Amino acid sequence: MQKRFHNALLCLLVGVALGALVTIPAAILAAASVGAGHGHYSLARLLFPYSMLLTRLAGDEITPPLVAIALIQMPLYGAAIGLAFPWRRLRGHVALSLLVVHLVAAGACFSGVIPNFSTIVAAS
Repeated sequence: MQKRFHNALLCLLVGVALGALVTIPAAILAAASVGAGHGHYSLARLLFPYSMLLTRLAGDEITPPLVAIALIQMPLYGAAIGLAFPWRRLRGHVALSLLVVHLVAAGACFSGVIPNFSTIVAAS
């Protein structure tokens, strides 16, 4: 029992670390698609859909808390898969569930429910 706990803890830590490593290039690509506020935001929508969808609750702005949520998204994915990893059947279900939920959220980002941020003009 204790060995399984240690394995699960190790897998959790490895998952979080791998998620953090994936976050770095994902954030760089997302930032490049933002284009200093004049970009198309496509990669930000694709890679970090939850933060982009939450902009609807933040006055259609990308706020620092939403950036923080984006930056912890991939490590949380890694943590979930890492926790499930010691159990062969569970790891596939968790990974597939995360993929489906992510794709649904990304699809929502491209469906028109959030604005094209490059066209928002500040009210004077």
